[in-house]
Amino acid sequence: MYDYTKFHIGIYLSAAGGLAALISAAAGSAGRQAYLASLVGAPWALVTSFGFMVLAGVAGAVVATSAIESAQYVTFSTTKQGAYGLKPFSGKTWVTIEHGCFWLSLLFLAIGVFSARAGWKWL
Repeated sequence: MYDYTKFHIGIYLSAAGGLAALISAAAGSAGRQAYLASLVGAPWALVTSFGFMVLAGVAGAVVATSAIESAQYVTFSTTKQGAYGLKPFSGKTWVTIEHGCFWLSLLFLAIGVFSARAGWKWL
């Protein structure tokens, strides 16, 4: 479980870095903005995608740190887990949040990219 989640965290960090670069390019010079507008029709979707990717990383971090403290998967999945003394959800719920936020991030990234291809210009 730990190695599996560690792999996911690496993906989240890489994807968030790429999204941050795109968002930064959108705030740059007019030439870069025109280029970005040809790639992304809905910049707000990039920001939303970045937010979900960060949440996926946070949930993944909770899963990874909690997994090494649990002797069995059943214990991990049924016991409340968290960080800094706050344990709001069970391990299974954290895994669900991690995966759900990752896929929502990809959905909003697709909306941003395909909206440009479809000619939609959303603010």
